[in-house]
Amino acid sequence: MAKHSCEGGGDFTFTGALGTFLFCILILIAFSGFLRTPRAAGGKWFTAKQNYFLAVLVMATLDLPRYLIVAMDNEYGCSRKTWIYALHMLANAFFFSSYSIICSLWQETVAGGRKITLFTRPVLVTFNGIFFFFSLFGVWVCVHQETIFDFFETTFYAVYTVLTACKNLFFFAAISWSGFQILLPLYMVRCGSGLEENDENVPNLAAHLKPIIFKIKVLVVVVSISGLLRFIMLCIKISILDSTSSSYWFTSPAWWVFDDFVPRLLPTAGFMLLMFGSVLVRHKSQVVQPVPDIDPNDHSQLEFSIEGNFHDSKENFEPHHEDNDSFISEDYSSLPSLPHM
Repeated sequence: MAKHSCEGGGDFTFTGALGTFLFCILILIAFSGFLRTPRAAGGKWFTAKQNYFLAVLVMATLDLPRYLIVAMDNEYGCSRKTWIYALHMLANAFFFSSYSIICSLWQETVAGGRKITLFTRPVLVTFNGIFFFFSLFGVWVCVHQETIFDFFETTFYAVYTVLTACKNLFFFAAISWSGFQILLPLYMVRCGSGLEENDENVPNLAAHLKPIIFKIKVLVVVVSISGLLRFIMLCIKISILDSTSSSYWFTSPAWWVFDDFVPRLLPTAGFMLLMFGSVLVRHKSQVVQPVPDIDPNDHSQLEFSIEGNFHDSKENFEPHHEDNDSFISEDYSSLPSLPHM
């Protein structure tokens, strides 16, 4: 790693203040979601949905001091308060934990034949455990450096950055792939595949699936763009740290926006508001019913659980609009098994 000068680092006050503001909002939303989730889950605690809010809450809380110190001290790379970056590494571990929950939820929703072993819960837990202990070792290395730049110049940080880039690519790809596999059968059902030509329920079913499909599409696009952006920025960071060029680029406000704020906050906000938004605006308990496998060639009795359940049959179509703000339940056992494509 090349040595980097502390000169020309730019003004960090605005960056730190912006980060403090954004992460304070994230903490409030995640804390609210964590407390409200049991009410929407019939009194159950630490469901998958609540664990997601908890992981986001811990991540944002650990990362908040970094922005506060940067705003107050107006310096970053040359800061001797290396503990703020140590906390950031732990926050990064919880960020990946939150994505593991999303991966597991979406994989449980994908039809059995389309599941990938690497994306299942046991494997994700193992990956996160290994990464967490690796991050703990990084904390020890970081706090024993004189400045943050000194830590950036260690061999450990080079390995950590490469591993983080690969892990970002893996999780973003896993979520995007799972989302695509969920969309395929929904499109098929929405288009009326297998339904009788003059079935009067097709327009009602298509109208109810439309917002669900839209939310999944938005999340898949956001995750794909964010993951690619984060991977590119980490690759650029590796090249800068290994050269004698100015270190200003990965300490400037623009860097923080494209490397940190957009890739982490945008998809996190998307999942909280689009997937779990009902928790943030409603107090009443929701009853989620288990749903059998859907046969795309037999729509005589179709059910789909989206926390505001609807039931479609040729004799009776009764939509329930109790909770139409989210489309994935908090309990793995109640997630729908979608048809094989």
